[in-house]
Amino acid sequence: MTASVQPASPSHSRRIPQLDGLRALAVLAVFAQHALKAPLWMGVDLFFVLSGFLITGILLERKARRQSYFSYFYARRVRRILPPYLLLMLVSSLVFGLGWARHWQWYAFFATNIGDALGQSGHDSLNVLWSLAVEEQFYIVWPFAVLLLSQRALAILAAALIVLVPLLRAVATPWFDTFWPIYYLTPFRMDLLSAGALLAVAVRRDRNALERFRLPAVFALFAALAVLAALHLHFPRFRAENTPLSNACLYSISLVLCTSALVIALQSKGIVRQVLSHPVLVYVGTVSYTIYLIHLTVLYMLWPLELNRYVTAALALAITLAYATLTWFGFERRLIAGSGARRASARAVPARSGSAGSRT
Repeated sequence: MTASVQPASPSHSRRIPQLDGLRALAVLAVFAQHALKAPLWMGVDLFFVLSGFLITGILLERKARRQSYFSYFYARRVRRILPPYLLLMLVSSLVFGLGWARHWQWYAFFATNIGDALGQSGHDSLNVLWSLAVEEQFYIVWPFAVLLLSQRALAILAAALIVLVPLLRAVATPWFDTFWPIYYLTPFRMDLLSAGALLAVAVRRDRNALERFRLPAVFALFAALAVLAALHLHFPRFRAENTPLSNACLYSISLVLCTSALVIALQSKGIVRQVLSHPVLVYVGTVSYTIYLIHLTVLYMLWPLELNRYVTAALALAITLAYATLTWFGFERRLIAGSGARRASARAVPARSGSAGSRT
C-alpha cells in the first residue's frame, strides 16, 4: 500500500497507470469492507502483492546502478510514509483522545500489528495501521536480501517463502486462540509480499516473462474468486474457525487472486487497460495511501449519527477523498518529489549557462 505512488513498469523506468488503477480497486475494496461489511478483506492482500512487486523492482534498479542504495530507498520511504502517518495520529488524538498513547511503543516503532495481535491497541479507527506495520517490517529486511543475493537466489527465496509460509500458518495455528495473529503478523503474510517480489525478478530478467501467463492468470483469478465466494456463502465462518486448514489455505487462495490480478494489470490490453487507466481510478490510486489511513477514522466519526448505512458510506467516501486530496496537493506531492525535483532544477541551471551538471 505504501510503495511508490508513481508505480514503474516491469523495468521500473516508466509509469504504468493501470497499477494505480489496481491500487484504487484495492483501497475501494478495503473501504467497502469497513463501510458496508462487504467480504472484501482481500484488498489489503492486493496491496501487499503490489508492494512486493514495486519495492523489489525499485531495489533491483538501485542495486544495478550501484549508487545511493539504502539512503535513496529509506529517504523515499520516510518522505512518503511518515508525514501522512503523523497527521493521522494528530487527527485521531484530537477526535478520539490519547488512548493510543498507553501503547505508544507500537505506534512509535511501526509495530501496531504486534500490538493488535496482543490486544494492545488504541482507538479502533487506528486498526488500519497493522498493514503499514507489516510493510515497514518488510522494508527493514528485504533491502538486505535484494542487495546480498543474486536475482536467481532472490527468486528462489521468494518462491520458497510462497511455499513455506502457508505451512508456517498451519503449524502456528494452535499457538493462538483466534485467527487474528495469523492475519496480522508479518511472518504469516510474507508469501504475499514474496509473490510480488517474484514477479519483479521475473520481469527484470525478461520484460516479456509474464506475457505467456496472461490467459492462465485470467483463469486463476476467476477460479480464486469462485472458491472465495463459495466459502463465503456455504462456510461463512471458515476464516474465523482458526484451523490449520483455514489459515493455511484461505490466504493462499487470496494470493492466487491478487497475484493473478497483478499479472493481468501488467499485461492488460484493450478494455481492461482502458478501465484500469481511467483518470478517476488513477487518481484514487495515487492518493490511496491517505485514503487507507483516514477512511476508518471518518467512519468512526459518522457511525454515531446512526444514518442509513449507504448514506454513511457515501458521506464517508466524499470526506475521505476530500481529505486525501487536500493532503496530496498540500504537501504529499512535493515531499514525494523530494530531492529529485531539486536535482532536476540544479541540472537545468548549469544547462542554461553552458556547463555540465553533475548527477548524484
